[in-house]
Amino acid sequence: MSDTTTVNKPAPGFFWFLAAFLGFAVLAALFTSGAGSRPNPRDDERKALADAIKAEQAANLAKMGLEKGKSAERLTKAVESLKALPTPAPSQALVPGSPTQLKQAATAPAVTPAAPVAPSTPAAPK
Repeated sequence: MSDTTTVNKPAPGFFWFLAAFLGFAVLAALFTSGAGSRPNPRDDERKALADAIKAEQAANLAKMGLEKGKSAERLTKAVESLKALPTPAPSQALVPGSPTQLKQAATAPAVTPAAPVAPSTPAAPK
């Protein structure tokens, strides 16, 4: 008779897969660490461009009068001018299902159906 008991052993294929994956990871790490870093030929160009952009931005901020530590009074003036603007009128648009629309629908007068129109007789052709 054969043995019908099952043994809960992990599948050996999983461990082989794990060992192969880790082996490739170690090899990849060795190859990339030994190769060193290659210099990017556009690094100097990118650094020069970034410096030019920062200089232009600083010039624009100085032209607008926004300097570090000195812009608080301009910002206060801007906030005051925004507060002085008139408040916009509330919108008259109704959103279906909103409380305002439901109140208006409840208080609206009942609509009476229009009287039926009698069919007209077509004119006789001449």
